[in-house]
Amino acid sequence: MKRQDYTAEHHALLLGLFGKTLEERYGEYGLDVLANGIIRYGHQRGRRMRERAVRDGRRLDYETFLAYGELRISSGPEDYSTKQESPVYVNCCHRCMWQEGWAKYGLERYGEPYCRYVDISLVQGFNPDMVMITKTAIGLGDDCCTFVNVGYEQTEESRKRIAAVKEELAGRYTKDFLYHSGHLLAALRDTTADIFGAETGDRTAEQTAGAFEKYLDSGAAAELLAEASLDFDRI
Repeated sequence: MKRQDYTAEHHALLLGLFGKTLEERYGEYGLDVLANGIIRYGHQRGRRMRERAVRDGRRLDYETFLAYGELRISSGPEDYSTKQESPVYVNCCHRCMWQEGWAKYGLERYGEPYCRYVDISLVQGFNPDMVMITKTAIGLGDDCCTFVNVGYEQTEESRKRIAAVKEELAGRYTKDFLYHSGHLLAALRDTTADIFGAETGDRTAEQTAGAFEKYLDSGAAAELLAEASLDFDRI
């Protein structure tokens, strides 16, 4: 596969396959390990955003957080809506490409901890004093994903400031889904290694990459494992 061919669906597939492997080996405890790996992944992403923002002289607030995201994803205006702007900004996602991926491959069970933990971990990695609450999630059986941005009231002026920063950045901090998939695999591997040892972490990552390749073109496992060798704490 080419880098540009990787999508949120592949990211979701990888997560599901790693979770399935952990559950088959360790039962319910394997799902706890999966959740810890997701939290690690979210924290690392948030910290990278933080480091870039600090380097650029930005405030570590919600406006910067909303402008400095790493995801590069195609979506339409119908996929998101604003539930309220005041006294706290609450936004809704009506289409989850991750949930579509889990449903396609019958891996919805392993998406649940991602829905519960990834966004709050991302925000806390960016700034431990900030909190985002996932009130509802499509992956948990709800109609939409609802995010409460605690402490942030959105105004016309703040929307303009966020748009201006995004325009200035011009997408230079966003990453493709091969990068994000490699990062996810690395975070899950390293968390597994912390608990069960490096050999088990590596073996689980290799097994998952092999299972992933069966759904896609030959060579995908090697691509994923190579990407997972990057240092995801660096920007």
